[in-house]
Amino acid sequence: MSEAKKQFWKHLEGLNKEAAEEDLRKRLLKLSPERIAQFQEHFDREMDRAYNWELWAAAYLMEGGCSDDGFIDFRYGLISRGRSFFEAALEKPDNIADLVDDDEYIANESFGYVAAEVYEEKTGNEIPYVDFKRRSEPSGENWDVDDPKECAKRLPKLWARFGE
Repeated sequence: MSEAKKQFWKHLEGLNKEAAEEDLRKRLLKLSPERIAQFQEHFDREMDRAYNWELWAAAYLMEGGCSDDGFIDFRYGLISRGRSFFEAALEKPDNIADLVDDDEYIANESFGYVAAEVYEEKTGNEIPYVDFKRRSEPSGENWDVDDPKECAKRLPKLWARFGE
């Protein structure tokens, strides 16, 4: 893992899940605009890495449905929980069942905008967009998340806790 990526995750470790945006904002305000832009690039790359059907199905089960925008917010929330949470969720989305309370809500729309807002506040400019090959479709196998048998088979722990 590159030093820049280690720094990215370091900024996310130990955020208060009830005030993650404000905690991150305080941390990013201490950085140079260049470092904030680096942070955003790593954020965008992790968002792309988490763009997969199995994770979307986990969000769908936990939230009682999940639109495109809802899945973006869900991935923002996964990143806000730190590297170990994020990696566990990516490795096997069913792991999320072991990491959250029954009434816990992961999606966090405003978290995804913190770096851009801090950058603009510091520079008066929009944060630079880093162009890289993003997925146009989620990775992995698309399956019917409305099929209870399929959900119970693919995401047994999440289905047991959040299924209908």
